[in-house]
Amino acid sequence: MLDRLTAYPLFRLTLALATGIFVSGFFFSEITCVSELEIAWGCTFVIALACYPLKVYRWRMLFGIVVYVNVALLGAVLFLSEREAIRYAWVKKPVVYIGTIVDVPHHKPKTMQAVVQVECMKVDSAQCWQAVDRKIVLYWMPDSIQGVLSCGDRLVFRSRISRPVSDVELSGFDYGLYLERQGIAGTAVAFAGDWQKLKSHTSLSFRQRALLYREQIVRIFQSWGLEGEVLAVVSALTVGDKSELTQELKDSYTAAGTSHILALSGMHIVLLAFIVSWILYPLRYVRGGKWLLSILIVIFLWSFAFLSGLSPSVIRAVVMYTLCVVAAVFTESRFAGVSSVSLAAFLMLLYQPMYLFDVSFQLSFVAVLSLLVIYPLVERLLHSRWWVLNYLWQSLAISFAAQLGTLPFILCYFGTFPAYFLLANLVVTPLSVVILALTLICLVCGAISWLVKGLSLSVQVLNGIMEWVQGLSGSQITSVYFSPLQAWLLALCIVAALLYVSRRSARKLIAVLCCLDVLMVTFLVDRLALTEDYLYFSRSGIYTKREHNVVQLFAKNGICQIKTLRVALANDARWKDKEVTERLPLDYIYICKGFKGDMEDLTALFQLRKVVFDNALNESYKKRLRDECESLGIACVDMTEKGSYAVLIK
Repeated sequence: MLDRLTAYPLFRLTLALATGIFVSGFFFSEITCVSELEIAWGCTFVIALACYPLKVYRWRMLFGIVVYVNVALLGAVLFLSEREAIRYAWVKKPVVYIGTIVDVPHHKPKTMQAVVQVECMKVDSAQCWQAVDRKIVLYWMPDSIQGVLSCGDRLVFRSRISRPVSDVELSGFDYGLYLERQGIAGTAVAFAGDWQKLKSHTSLSFRQRALLYREQIVRIFQSWGLEGEVLAVVSALTVGDKSELTQELKDSYTAAGTSHILALSGMHIVLLAFIVSWILYPLRYVRGGKWLLSILIVIFLWSFAFLSGLSPSVIRAVVMYTLCVVAAVFTESRFAGVSSVSLAAFLMLLYQPMYLFDVSFQLSFVAVLSLLVIYPLVERLLHSRWWVLNYLWQSLAISFAAQLGTLPFILCYFGTFPAYFLLANLVVTPLSVVILALTLICLVCGAISWLVKGLSLSVQVLNGIMEWVQGLSGSQITSVYFSPLQAWLLALCIVAALLYVSRRSARKLIAVLCCLDVLMVTFLVDRLALTEDYLYFSRSGIYTKREHNVVQLFAKNGICQIKTLRVALANDARWKDKEVTERLPLDYIYICKGFKGDMEDLTALFQLRKVVFDNALNESYKKRLRDECESLGIACVDMTEKGSYAVLIK
């Protein structure tokens, strides 16, 4: 199968589209050249039309090359256009905005949080409203006078919206870029008294209605008496509501290699299709019953997608299943798998090119392709006359194929590997079928007490097994971080090895060994490279970092000594109006939100070499402190445009 993937035109076109999106996302991060790319796309389109009638073979190959370039340019144009439609030059001070809440608000420790569609804004100096039409993540302090906000409510609020600054150097994660690729243009905080609920209520969109229906289903689960971890798992596994999941529960499933069960994905769709197919099995004996059964399953799955809030992962899986059914009707079955997966990816990237950078999107399609390519190679290695052994082996083969295909992505993004994923996945699938089936029966037929008890017991058994697997020695291999280059090389090694296994030859074996050699060289270079320690000021804290290991520093007096560097954290009023007989030398002082006083209070106590201002400080207060630093001749650093400030520790 692997050596025949490129024979599928849809697969090649999808690869070209993804390449264009990927290249534009990484190499045109700040450059806008949509008009030039549109001209290039138009030129290649005309050339492709001119080459199409040619009958000479070499010119036909030129036609194929031009088409792939054209599709790649299309991907680049779509991505850059979408990115420009998301980005916005926000006013760098608090102004008044009007917006609509477009999803279900979530409880945070001190605030509420939801995605808000900002409609317009009014700058203090302006007399009219300016259209905005951008999505933001809004955090607001609850206000008893205004009441509770829900999905679809309109509100007016005064706040400063900004794109989150990046601290990718420290954490390795660019939150601002992540939000941008989710279609979010910025974040804001509205304090109590700075927001007001408007009386006008907009008509709910299709997705908002789906989210409200999902909330109603969760309340039905609560009415059954489900609570705690049982409610959290049932809500996540059936309707994709993960708001009740605790971090400890997530860690248990992650360590066991079964975290995919808590996020609605293709596996849930397949299990639901299996359950419905089993319930409606008698239709197969009716004339035309097979097609009727397929249609009913597709209708049921789209209904399930609606009730689960129309999340992208569920839509992706249902689209793939629907296309598989259609492909099975109109084409040979052997073409249904790769063609339907490729078409689903192609259509979704055309609709939203940002999906390519979604980790769940990548893992989902790679896992499906792995099952199509790797599973047959592994499954045929063992056959038994005992159905139990065949079931166990097929379950292991499915888990192994999906894990092997997604391994480069997992090591690159998460740096961990579950050692007992085969063991855990043996019990996850049957228990998931039981939980989904019992939940479905209870929703349709009513909450029969013994069925609800069976559902609760099944979830408790599942949670208990995951905790047991997590407690096993060496259950999770951590800190195995691969760079993007190493992840690509590992993927090439896997592809080369699969090609060799499917059809052995000396040339393919040499390719496998060459890929392994290059991968080993990258590890050797990393080992021989001089490892340096860095001091970071970020997120109102002081950190040290060595490779991927980050440690936060704490001190009762707020002063830390790191080798030859002496640094201090100023986030309260401890040094205001204090006096000393001899000033203490300080290399850096990090002034954060909560600091009370001025620079004269600090210079009376310390000999300051450099001052670092956190980005969360009030702008006017920060400007006053910065002016004082200039008058005193003290160097200062403003982190407004950056998420962190790094210093090499010598």
